[in-house]
Amino acid sequence: MKLIFMYGPPATGKLTIAEKLSDLTGIPLFHNHISRDLVKDIYGDELSSNYSLVHKIRNDVFSYCAEHNTDLIFTFVYGGAVDDEIVKQHMDSIEANGGEVIFVKLTAKQEDLLKRVNNESRKRYKKLLDAEILEDFLKSSGDFPIPFVSSLLVNTSELEPEEAVKYIVSELKLEENTSSK
Repeated sequence: MKLIFMYGPPATGKLTIAEKLSDLTGIPLFHNHISRDLVKDIYGDELSSNYSLVHKIRNDVFSYCAEHNTDLIFTFVYGGAVDDEIVKQHMDSIEANGGEVIFVKLTAKQEDLLKRVNNESRKRYKKLLDAEILEDFLKSSGDFPIPFVSSLLVNTSELEPEEAVKYIVSELKLEENTSSK
């Protein structure tokens, strides 16, 4: 089992690229909003105090998929050192069951992120839409790589989503799904 762990700050194009990568490769997509929005639907404004359920759902899915040799693409907003233990838990859930985690870090110029943050496509999953909040996030959490892993770096200010997907497929030596052509 391979988990393609795609991470970066909001508005870097994680979901857009992950969806296109899933379409091209046939690898299922388990994006971060699936588990987050489920818990938000249950707990509403108390999401943050129940975020451990989000992590539990993710770890259970990762363990199950690793046990059943089911590849996945996952998206994640990495907020710096505060998320290190969570990332390690996700890795452990996969590696303990014989899986492998492959990290892909998306990055972009701050000006591009601020332009993209209120795109219509972001409303579908109740994503962050406020440029001021994003700017505050970038000041406090930045656009850091996960320090204890190797990551393929993809700059979405330089590559359109289709180009980014082709680059990822090439660099990770992923097979294209022949039924998607």
